[in-house]
Amino acid sequence: MQEERYGTRDRSYSAWHRRHSTRRFIGIDQAQLLAMIDLDAALYVEYDSGSKEPLALIETARDVGQPYKSATVTKRLAKRAGIPGYCVLYTCAEVPNPADPHWCDIKGFRVRRLWPSPERGWRKLGPQEWASALLKIRAWTTMRLDVEAANDPTY
Repeated sequence: MQEERYGTRDRSYSAWHRRHSTRRFIGIDQAQLLAMIDLDAALYVEYDSGSKEPLALIETARDVGQPYKSATVTKRLAKRAGIPGYCVLYTCAEVPNPADPHWCDIKGFRVRRLWPSPERGWRKLGPQEWASALLKIRAWTTMRLDVEAANDPTY
C-alpha cells in the first residue's frame, strides 16, 4: 500500500466544484446541477441530485507536471458501474477561490477519459471548459440511464 505523500489532502478541486464557484463559468442554474460527493478526497462521484444515481467517477490529483497518474481502480469501478470514468489533474492558481478563500482557485486541468474509450494522452482544459464538460458528461449518462430504464422489461 502506498503511503500518504503530503500528510494532508488538498481540497482545491472540492472548493472549485461547488456551485458558488462553478457559477462563474456556467451560471448558477447549471452550477446547481453539478452535484458530487468525494470518496477519500481523491475520487469524486458525479451524481444526480434528485435520484442520487451515480453519473461519473473522477479521480483527481494536483498537477505537478507528472506524465502519468495511475487510476486503474477508478477505471475498473467505472466499467463495472457502466458510467464514465476520468482522471483529472488540476493546477492551482495563485489566488484563492472566491467562493471558498481557504483553498486556492484552479487555473487549469489535464483530463484523461479512463472508460469508455480510454484516452492515452491528456487534454488541457480551462475551468470554463471543464465545467461545461461536466454538464455534457452528466447529460450523456442521464440519457443512457433513461433509455436503459425505458427498455427494461421489468418496468
